[in-house]
Amino acid sequence: MVVPCNGRGTMKLTNKNVDQLLADTKSYIEWDSEVKGFGVRVNLNLKKTFILKFRVGQGRSAQIRKPVIGTFGVIKVEEARKIARKWLLEASEGKDPKEVDKTNVMLKDFFEVYLEHYAKLKKKLSSIEEDKRLMRLHISPSFGKVCIKDITRAMITKHHQSMHKTPHGANRMLALLSKMMNLAEKWEYRSLNSNPCKHIDRYKENQRDVYLTMEQIEKVGLVFKELEKHHSVYMITALKMLLFTGRRTGEILTLRWEYLDFENSKMHLPDTKTGAKTFHLSSTIKQLLLSLPNTKEGFVFKSIVSGKHITVVRHVWKKICTITGIENVRVHDFRHTYASFALNKGYSLPIISKMLGHKDLKTTQRYAHLYDNPVNQAVDKIDQQLESLIKVG
Repeated sequence: MVVPCNGRGTMKLTNKNVDQLLADTKSYIEWDSEVKGFGVRVNLNLKKTFILKFRVGQGRSAQIRKPVIGTFGVIKVEEARKIARKWLLEASEGKDPKEVDKTNVMLKDFFEVYLEHYAKLKKKLSSIEEDKRLMRLHISPSFGKVCIKDITRAMITKHHQSMHKTPHGANRMLALLSKMMNLAEKWEYRSLNSNPCKHIDRYKENQRDVYLTMEQIEKVGLVFKELEKHHSVYMITALKMLLFTGRRTGEILTLRWEYLDFENSKMHLPDTKTGAKTFHLSSTIKQLLLSLPNTKEGFVFKSIVSGKHITVVRHVWKKICTITGIENVRVHDFRHTYASFALNKGYSLPIISKMLGHKDLKTTQRYAHLYDNPVNQAVDKIDQQLESLIKVG
């Protein structure tokens, strides 16, 4: 027996009233009065997704199914309602609703399935945000409205080649797409051994050795003071923290007051890329943190959305780069900057490895070439001292 499920509050869904639905403090579902169980889910980012909710079976053995029909804007209300009626009929005839859900799923909608059933269970929040960025900028424009079962190797190869000027981005795009295709096979949205990303060669990526110079940092400091008048204090302080600590962006943006031990000058990070870590809090960092409103619990760098944290700071950094004329420096390059300063102060690679939170010293070896400058300076100074004692020539 198939029983459609309705929620509280219904109305006849139309393109006009769905378009006018606003975001709330959390996701919610507006149900349709025409077809029981048919509704539109509105997320915090105002994404509106048509769903069908129904119960299969009776009693304790009954199962709730809630397949995604499609995204508002890609399909209209009447089309989604027609699909809902068709699925209810097919389910009542004993067909597996899960199979019904997989017939013509577009990649945009499968991405929501990927987030819900894989990314949110397996990945860190910062990685999920990066997946969303890759999907929004590099995957959806080309493949979002294509059925996942119809995407071919030729299509992906052409797209990958179009991104050859940014090899890192092209390879990350391909990696995410490949993961989704593997899961699509596993979850039976595609046939087995059909991943179209296989046998597409990744681009060779040149290692970035970009970092800020002392002169550039001075310019950034001046701009910080000016931007504090117009931007969220949380945004500017987060950027300062990244520069002063060399920590990864996700580790700072998800920092909670409970992780901070001011009395012992410690910062405990339970979920870094290389596991739980504890770092020293310098007097400068403590001063920065204590300048923020301290709620004693929750996120340090609060978002305008209640209970959430800031997820990106790159747009503010981009503005700073425009003002200062700094080019080709990403927020992640703050870590390189921190490492270069430590090397120039004479600290060893093992010490710097601990400071950066590297699990393996081999990761820190990438900065070894930065030793050249202080070594050369040392050679020149010793040479000058010896030359003053023993005249050459």
